[in-house]
Amino acid sequence: MAFVYLETGSTDPAYNLAFEEYVQAHRREGNYLILWQNRNAVIIGRNQNAEAEINREFVTENNINVIRRNTGGGAVYHDLGNLNYSFITDSGDPESRSAQPFTSPVVGALKALGLDAAASGRNDILVSGHKVSGTAQHLMKGRLLHHGTLLFDSDLSTVAGALNPDPTKFQSKSVKSVRSRVGNIRDFLKQDMTLPQFWSYLKTALADALIPGELTPQELVGVLALKQEKYDTWQWNYGKSPQYESITR
Repeated sequence: MAFVYLETGSTDPAYNLAFEEYVQAHRREGNYLILWQNRNAVIIGRNQNAEAEINREFVTENNINVIRRNTGGGAVYHDLGNLNYSFITDSGDPESRSAQPFTSPVVGALKALGLDAAASGRNDILVSGHKVSGTAQHLMKGRLLHHGTLLFDSDLSTVAGALNPDPTKFQSKSVKSVRSRVGNIRDFLKQDMTLPQFWSYLKTALADALIPGELTPQELVGVLALKQEKYDTWQWNYGKSPQYESITR
């Protein structure tokens, strides 16, 4: 399948999520692949309670952004050792909305590097039993977004610190993340490569053909407006959190 290939040109997590949503909402035809990176951030699922997923003291001290995404699923940590991918296409029939058509090329790309890669039952991708990718989907007016993380060379100590809330402080009705044993793809490679090399490799490995593309200046104005009106706001990132009860001990 041929994909129009886009890059966001930014490492701002609020901008990148706005870019992704804008493409899904406004590019109504064709298949798109976006590869992108966020600087330090915790990206929480649409139905999660932000405070229930983060170590508030840790993320504040380390200037880690906390941003809510449009898709469900659990909280993930992003830094510049992590590479994110997004597929946007027509939703088609319900059977085509499974994760398999999108995780399969990612697993295949990792296997081609000699890695013991497999998709798991929770829409995760594992290498040698370690989670290296979490995925999620969102349907919007007949257009399907499937996106995922790829831990390539992330700071795993920061992953653990940022996603380690104190369970004694509150009880929440929200969707809680499943804590998984994570690993970096680079640690399992038989032949080392840098993240830019891995990025370049994925561009060709995830699609039969890539058509270079870009958003118009007018579309980029729309992305920036969406960022400011939604992803930069406390109301979206925290205010939409399901209710929780504080616990004092």
